[in-house]
Amino acid sequence: MENMDRVVEEIGTGPLCMNTALLEEVKMALLEKGYAAAQVLVSQRAGSDEQDEISRALTICQKHKLSQEAAAKVVESLNVIKSGKW
Repeated sequence: MENMDRVVEEIGTGPLCMNTALLEEVKMALLEKGYAAAQVLVSQRAGSDEQDEISRALTICQKHKLSQEAAAKVVESLNVIKSGKW
């Protein structure tokens, strides 16, 4: 749980609101195929701002050695995290 708190803190808050359908797709790719597949999906399907932010979140999750399941929770909650209401 401590790593999750560090991840959320490092992601930080911001005005960007991401497409929830895309976040769900990234979450499923992450759970089914891992970090690399999720990154590829983001690069193929996201607009530049979303791509930057989701890729950054995935990189932060990897840096803090979150499991794919924990990282999926972060991706799923990215709009909430960015809003500061986590």
